[in-house]
Amino acid sequence: MYTIKQAQLILGALPLAEVTVYYIDIRAFGKGYEEFYQQTRAMGVHFVKGRVGKIEETSDSDLLLCYEDIAGGGGARTAQHDLVVLSVGLTANPEPLGLMRDGQIVADDFSFIREMDEDLEPGRTSVEGVFVAGTAAGIRDIPDTILHAGAAAAQVAAYLGKTQVRR
Repeated sequence: MYTIKQAQLILGALPLAEVTVYYIDIRAFGKGYEEFYQQTRAMGVHFVKGRVGKIEETSDSDLLLCYEDIAGGGGARTAQHDLVVLSVGLTANPEPLGLMRDGQIVADDFSFIREMDEDLEPGRTSVEGVFVAGTAAGIRDIPDTILHAGAAAAQVAAYLGKTQVRR
């Protein structure tokens, strides 16, 4: 979705630009995301389901993109472009897992910090008094990150309230 947004911004700034997005999978899962994708297609952005294999520079400084055409019957294809921007998906940062003694903070199957009960106690980790918010706990868009951070802040406030009562 970030790539699709960037494609729209490019066309907004440079209406005559030809923008092509090579993708393997588009996940337009949020509210209004499918419409956003369709709107971008209607603006003239070309979407090619294909796996990019390599990029070579031509003698006139253009870029020759070699890709596997997944939706168009398969096989190797090439396309020439003035500029190529690589966009990668979001992956977990393993560094927060090393902030405490080994194994204290539990990771999920994708190496994000695991929430013990995401539905009832968002942000609570395997270590008492340690909470997680936003994309440290999983892939989220900006509205979901803000919502998750607020829920984690509420968990922190509840935890602090309980610890003050015990003292």
